[in-house]
Amino acid sequence: MSYLQRGLSKTFSSIKRHKGLFGLITLLQIIFVVSSLWLGAQYLIKILENTQGIIGPLENANYDSQMIEKGEPFTPDYALIYHSYQSMLKNITVFASWLALLFLVFNGSIWLLSHWMMQDERSWKTRAKEGAHFFLKAWASTLLLLGPFIAISYYVLLHFIRISDTFSRIAVILKSLLIALFVLYYFLLVALAIAPHCSWKGFFSAWIRLSIINFRKTVTLFFSMMIVLLMVLAALYAAVEYEKSALLLLLLGSLSMLVLVVTRLFWIAGIQEIRQETEK
Repeated sequence: MSYLQRGLSKTFSSIKRHKGLFGLITLLQIIFVVSSLWLGAQYLIKILENTQGIIGPLENANYDSQMIEKGEPFTPDYALIYHSYQSMLKNITVFASWLALLFLVFNGSIWLLSHWMMQDERSWKTRAKEGAHFFLKAWASTLLLLGPFIAISYYVLLHFIRISDTFSRIAVILKSLLIALFVLYYFLLVALAIAPHCSWKGFFSAWIRLSIINFRKTVTLFFSMMIVLLMVLAALYAAVEYEKSALLLLLLGSLSMLVLVVTRLFWIAGIQEIRQETEK
């Protein structure tokens, strides 16, 4: 457990040395979270409206087989259903594209600045080179992990929606997919923690070594970080449910942003400590 203590010490030491950069990262983190929530709210409303445009006509459709045999249409609103379906697909695609752009560019920049906080002073040329390496490896690892997951999830859900007669069976599949996504998130965080510092060969070697071979240490660090985040999110959720103190909600919201930034720094520092121990 000494690597956890050293990682925590390194985290707070870096914050003391780079107060301005820490403040900038915190501000960018707030902007990223607010932008993501605003984007999600905007497109969720549009997607729900599209869904209603599909469900509404189907609820009023003609399900009488005898009437259909006599020539009565199943529904006169085929055009509305088709338009709503196409609009829903478009909104989902645009929403996913904007979310991916925010995550890969905006959140990626926050990760890169967090890496810079953990380093000694370097020339801008060196930083620019590390930044390019980081983004290429971060995007490659994200695509490698999430690309197949999204494709498999789409076809699995499509298959079970067709054959399932109750929502409970679909809920089990959704739960399994969420667990798989949580596992992939663990591997992605390991990749983001080491992306700036290695060649491509060294990157994949360190990725496998840290996430699988040194699983016990890395997963302990991972769950230490997750527990702290869940505690803060639970307090924030309780404040939202309480709904009587806007000041408390604002304070807990600000605290959650600070904790998110600090735990990211702690994760990077902890991974660096584990890596140094394994390379001795």
